[in-house]
Amino acid sequence: MQILPGLNTAIAKTVRNIRVRSGLSQEQFADFAGLSRVYIAQLETGERGASLNALILIARSVRMTGAELVALIEEEIQRLPH
Repeated sequence: MQILPGLNTAIAKTVRNIRVRSGLSQEQFADFAGLSRVYIAQLETGERGASLNALILIARSVRMTGAELVALIEEEIQRLPH
């Protein structure tokens, strides 16, 4: 399966921006989302990709829909150099 170029980078930037805008530490953000702090840190550095389940948990933790989060990730992909 082909991985979309820049996907992990776009997820990393988007997740970090959402967390920072929410004024949450990685630990707090992880707790709200039901994920581990290590997982959030790995997402934010682009070290790890995100499952759909994780993206929906992240979105719900900040009162967004999964579709809204995916739209933000798509916008970030478009901003990345090609």
